[in-house]
Amino acid sequence: MISLVAATAAAVGALAACTADAVVGSKVIEPAGRGGTLTLLSAAAIPTLDPQRIGDPATGAMVGRTLHRTLTAYAPMAGEATQPSLVGDLATDTGEPSEDLKTWRFTLRPNLTWQDGSPLGCEDVKHGIARTFATDVITGGSTDALSALAIPRTPDGRSTFLGPWAQGDQAAAGQASFDQAVSCADRTISFVLAEPVADFNEMVTLAAFAPVKKDGDSGPDSGAASLSSGPYRLEGTWNAETGGLLVRNEKWRAESDPVRKANPDRIRITTGQEPGVIAATVLADDDTAKASVSLTPAPIALQQQVSSVEALRDRSLALPTGVIDYLAPNVTSPVLQSREARTALELSTHRSGYAVGLASPIGATPTASLIPDGLLARATTAVPVGEPDPTKARQILQQAGVAVPVPIRVAYREGPAADKAMSALVTGWREGGFDPTLVPIKDSYFGTVSAPGATEQYDVFWSNWSPAWGSASTILPPLFDASLNLTEAGSGRDYGGWSSVDWNARVGQIASMPDRAAREKAWAEADDVLREDVAYIALAARSAVHLAGSDVRGLAAHPYGGGAIDLGVAGVN
Repeated sequence: MISLVAATAAAVGALAACTADAVVGSKVIEPAGRGGTLTLLSAAAIPTLDPQRIGDPATGAMVGRTLHRTLTAYAPMAGEATQPSLVGDLATDTGEPSEDLKTWRFTLRPNLTWQDGSPLGCEDVKHGIARTFATDVITGGSTDALSALAIPRTPDGRSTFLGPWAQGDQAAAGQASFDQAVSCADRTISFVLAEPVADFNEMVTLAAFAPVKKDGDSGPDSGAASLSSGPYRLEGTWNAETGGLLVRNEKWRAESDPVRKANPDRIRITTGQEPGVIAATVLADDDTAKASVSLTPAPIALQQQVSSVEALRDRSLALPTGVIDYLAPNVTSPVLQSREARTALELSTHRSGYAVGLASPIGATPTASLIPDGLLARATTAVPVGEPDPTKARQILQQAGVAVPVPIRVAYREGPAADKAMSALVTGWREGGFDPTLVPIKDSYFGTVSAPGATEQYDVFWSNWSPAWGSASTILPPLFDASLNLTEAGSGRDYGGWSSVDWNARVGQIASMPDRAAREKAWAEADDVLREDVAYIALAARSAVHLAGSDVRGLAAHPYGGGAIDLGVAGVN
């Protein structure tokens, strides 16, 4: 057995010298066989398995491979593939768009069933989507359907459809609008969209678009789980604090499912243990730990130990989470409203110091773009304004007639790692001609920095973001389209208040481009515009290391699963 204390001490001693090259890459341990029990260990509670209530990408990835299928899905990565492949899941293919990309049709596979053997049909898919509109009771999940579907809105911007359980004349009118936007004809479901959405067939991979059995839904007070359409079903009840057991869904047919191998007979999910305890349990490799995987990433103090011992390295998988930390300069601030001042700020920002302070080079890698590696739109890693150079930054400020040092107030979400990472940026900023004041915010961080008046209090905002599916359309417009964000109610997610009429118009054009490769190339060009104007300063891409027992096989990354393992191919020896 490996001592957690000893491993931690050894790792901490070597931490400063380690590099990202020491981390195990995303590799597949030999293919899994069929049978046995796979145990998943999570430190965090998992509140629900209800698909419309799931917002966490890792939880969505877990239930999407076990309990809840969607119209389309990303197939497991195989061979030398560098891009995940979108395939039909419940649908026979990846959908048929109209020429204007405002109508999409999907045809369901024949003979689909729920875990109770009853038919799974078009109305069940429609009902699952309808649930997301009941925002007063169905909370936590994606609300993309609310913005995508062609359903009228009230003057205050709320959908006129309030979900399947609303009552009264207004509810009836809203239901009629929803029925026009989402309609069924035998096995074909059709969607009418408010605007062209070229990657709507990727949007429907989200758990919120999973079907829910219409005549089996217990209503707004439904529990943590619903009937399964996938290869497993919940045995007994789900407990958010302790977990539960998934067993085979006898009604699932492998020939109807191109995505999931369903290797284990059972999957036991255990929640509520400390991360260090989970890591020590898996590393010890005793008893049931041999067939265990840590859903919770290994503590940073252990990762160097794992990467330096071959026997442990073969039982680990380092995955990019897709989460990227960045800074949003306040373009309305008197001290950062000029591009020259923002350029100087970026030239004074040492990303490598931030990454080491945040987690070490193992858990965070410096990056110059909000578009993660692995997305088709990630065209370049170059920094438009150049590599950090505080001397040049000070010269730019002086040439622009800016009196130095420039006082800046920097808001960030308080926490031990964040405190250390943000402090690592201070020296570079001071050398570059700035006088920074770090302002840690503990409670309701994002609500605070997006509220009216926040741009009058702070000059720079820390934030982070990750894509919802495999497109930069889930990154750039949500963060920088002023028409979506900047209102009297606050800045939305555009914390720095950056706005460009021309850029917004270009975003609309890109969204209607039918060719995926051309569309993602255009997103890369839109990102270049943002980076050249220093609308944001990317800092670091986060990664996670998962540990597995010696009997685990088929350990691989889930495409766009927030750093989760792919349970579609995992299994035990």
